[in-house]
Amino acid sequence: MVYINPIEILELKDKEVNEIDSSIIKKSKRRLFADIDLSDSGFYEYNGQKLTKSDCERAIDELEDKNKIEFYSHLSTNVELNKFLANGSNDLLNRLKQESIYKLPEFVDFISPFFSAKIDHILLKSFQNKDLELFSSALRAEYLISKNDLNKAYKSLGNEIQQRIAETDKLTKEIKEENSNYTDDNIDDVINVVKSRFPSRFLNKLPIYFQSQINKIASSINYLQIPIWNEFTTTFVPLSLLEYLLELNIESVSKPTFEKNYNIVKKKHEERIEQEKNAPLIKEWAKILISIQSKVDDVENEILKASDALSFVKSSFNLSELNNLPSFANEIRTQIGYSIRSMSIASWNKQQDIKSSIELIKLALNIELPVNDKQKISKDYQELLEIKERREIQGTPISSAPSLSLVNGCGTTIYGKTLYFVIIGIPIVPIARYNCEPTYNGYSFFGKLKLHTWQQVWKFGLIGVVAIFILKSIIENN
Repeated sequence: MVYINPIEILELKDKEVNEIDSSIIKKSKRRLFADIDLSDSGFYEYNGQKLTKSDCERAIDELEDKNKIEFYSHLSTNVELNKFLANGSNDLLNRLKQESIYKLPEFVDFISPFFSAKIDHILLKSFQNKDLELFSSALRAEYLISKNDLNKAYKSLGNEIQQRIAETDKLTKEIKEENSNYTDDNIDDVINVVKSRFPSRFLNKLPIYFQSQINKIASSINYLQIPIWNEFTTTFVPLSLLEYLLELNIESVSKPTFEKNYNIVKKKHEERIEQEKNAPLIKEWAKILISIQSKVDDVENEILKASDALSFVKSSFNLSELNNLPSFANEIRTQIGYSIRSMSIASWNKQQDIKSSIELIKLALNIELPVNDKQKISKDYQELLEIKERREIQGTPISSAPSLSLVNGCGTTIYGKTLYFVIIGIPIVPIARYNCEPTYNGYSFFGKLKLHTWQQVWKFGLIGVVAIFILKSIIENN
């Protein structure tokens, strides 16, 4: 829509409004048309526009409305506003002042179609050219735009923002499908792309009209950081993107989600920084982990005894030192704990060494692990204790029954549940205990039990006494 001030082209700006009647208008119109006819170009030059007689005719017809005569008269004296409506000159926005007529709804409705068209152009160009001062000035002039013309005033800027959102969503899709030009070496460039595409200093000055688009921008940036998080070895870029989107004036139900994502990524980023700083220390613990894992295979393949594996693990690292490592070592701690657990399981399943198995699982339990992992290993520990308890009652499985024979009251026989070496029917040395029951012609054996402590003391004490007696006899005879 082209703005032409008929009062100005008729040269009536020095006239009072009540003086401007049809006769003065007709007289001025004849003079204007005569000038056009006598001009070399056949046009009337008006604020950079070349007006034909028809253009001027349409503008002059506006003066049939008395209110418009008053408005055009005012505009002819308000040089900056008049020039802005005609050619979009920035002088008005740089020095915009409040005037009483601006509070008149009829006047705003009158200039709004012309004013909104010029604001639309300026907002787009100042946004594209990153001219924050002009951009801000254009937005402050919103009170000269009627509500019906807001769509027109903000149309080009809205389209530009929507286009940038679409470009960002396209980039998100490309990264997700691994079709982008970004690699670990240049993924940081995405941060500047986003900041340039969605300058927060400009977006945060936008009126409520743009709130929906600002929320979409935030969502678009959030969706972009997700595939970057998944596909690249960086936490810095997702964190920077989330940090930047939270600078926007977001009014969305998704804002808590953005904040939650930010806190998650920030924590992970801080852990990664800590890991990089402590890389040499992590490397040392990784060597320990690998050595433990190799022993698990040896126990599985019965190359290494479970008891020797237990001794190896105990000597391979300092438990207090491992537990006192900061949070960056959480992953290595967990892996060591699970490796020891695997060794414990192999010690029982492959070698039936319940004692070593329990000691290993207790060692794993003493490592500072996440709650869920701790509970899982604790459950394994309880199951091993139950197995041990059953074995103490039932005994360990045996492949064959012990030999029971007496010759002249000397040999081996069962007293109660203990196998003794006897002399003249007197039990002398306890050899082993069994879970057994007497039958009609002998005993049924179900498993082997441990000797009681007093039996072990008696056994080895007696053997010691005999050994000393024999040694003494040899010495005396020599």
